[in-house]
Amino acid sequence: MKASFFIVYLESENEKRTGLWRRRSQEMMKKHAYLIMAHANPGQLRKLLMLLDDPRNDIFVHIDRKAGFDGNALDGICSRARLEVLKDRLTVHWYGSTILKCELVLLKAATRAGQYDYYHLLSGMDLPIKDQDTIHTFFDTHGGSEFICCSPALNPEFEYRVRYTPFPELERLKIFHKINRFCRKVQKKLDINFHPGTDYRYGSNWFSITDSLARYTVSKEDEILHIFGHTILCDEIFLQTIVAGSQFMDRIYRLHEPDHMQTGNMRMIDWSHEKDAKHPWTFRTADMDRLMASRMLWARKFDERVDNKIIDMVCHRLKPDRFPEVTTQDKNTK
Repeated sequence: MKASFFIVYLESENEKRTGLWRRRSQEMMKKHAYLIMAHANPGQLRKLLMLLDDPRNDIFVHIDRKAGFDGNALDGICSRARLEVLKDRLTVHWYGSTILKCELVLLKAATRAGQYDYYHLLSGMDLPIKDQDTIHTFFDTHGGSEFICCSPALNPEFEYRVRYTPFPELERLKIFHKINRFCRKVQKKLDINFHPGTDYRYGSNWFSITDSLARYTVSKEDEILHIFGHTILCDEIFLQTIVAGSQFMDRIYRLHEPDHMQTGNMRMIDWSHEKDAKHPWTFRTADMDRLMASRMLWARKFDERVDNKIIDMVCHRLKPDRFPEVTTQDKNTK
């Protein structure tokens, strides 16, 4: 009799634990993970984190080893969101594969921490231009979609990016750029392809992806590094390439719309100010109206060294209780 009672008790406790685990899992699935790559402007980064400070968000920050600050600069900034500043810091170079590796490090940290509805990759130079209720409602409405920009094929102008590059992290230095370029030219002339059959795609590296795609990407880490470890600007190719041909291809948001490559990831990024620009436009105070009128959810880029006032204006518009209204011309506006 006592043994039977004990077995029933254990079964009851097990059911309670299982139910609790399910409820916790369901609650976690309603949360979003923000993956932030930061390299400068700790004051601006703090403002970004304040805008993301919401109990529905967990925030993971990687601070470039070259940055002149560390996680201590962010102490106490979030009171509602969980903030994790990664201890293992990479030295990230724009041309090299370390950007790709940084994204993988952030994805691995977030997927280890829990199971999230969406994973959003941002730069420390980005800002949301919609409040958190609007952002979460949008993703609830479009749940299951993948928000990445993905080309139908690799643009021939970008073909050089996927050829073997011996010194990708040093591409920015003139002598190594020449060595790398010579090697790529030889490969093209001799028709050398180290990964034949790979369906390369490209698009913006900023994404908002589901838990399924986040874990799929992490599971492909070895393959990704094998293919892209010695390429340049691979952060705009690797995710699109592993998605091509997978079950996730059919889930890409507005894939066949004419403006997909500009709006598929719900980021407002302005490349129109300069022909053949290497960097997007840095938003100024004069851009405030069009930022607020955009249907996009985030915008990039902002720089407090160029125009600090526009950052404060966006912050006040989204969280007037935490940011005072901007009433004077900021001396850093250019």
